[in-house]
Amino acid sequence: MEGKGERIKEEAKRMKDALLSKETTEHVMKAGTELFLALDSIIPESRMPADARKHYLAAKREFLLMMKSVIDANLEAVDNLQGRESSGLKKIEVK
Repeated sequence: MEGKGERIKEEAKRMKDALLSKETTEHVMKAGTELFLALDSIIPESRMPADARKHYLAAKREFLLMMKSVIDANLEAVDNLQGRESSGLKKIEVK
């Protein structure tokens, strides 16, 4: 019999995987990070034309907001599971 904490972790993982697969999440994070590192190495922010810098910072902000949304969704899933676990209800299997 697995503990309450393990069940919560497993359910949170299942819910996260339903939103985005592990591979997709890793790919998006790596691709976004690599994009910004590449842009920084090509033209440092301090040397970018003002208009390009404006768009670069907007894109960087949107990428970070996307990652924040993924994290928030995972936190919400865990919070929902914890609420269910602490409600005092038990699942009874009928054979």
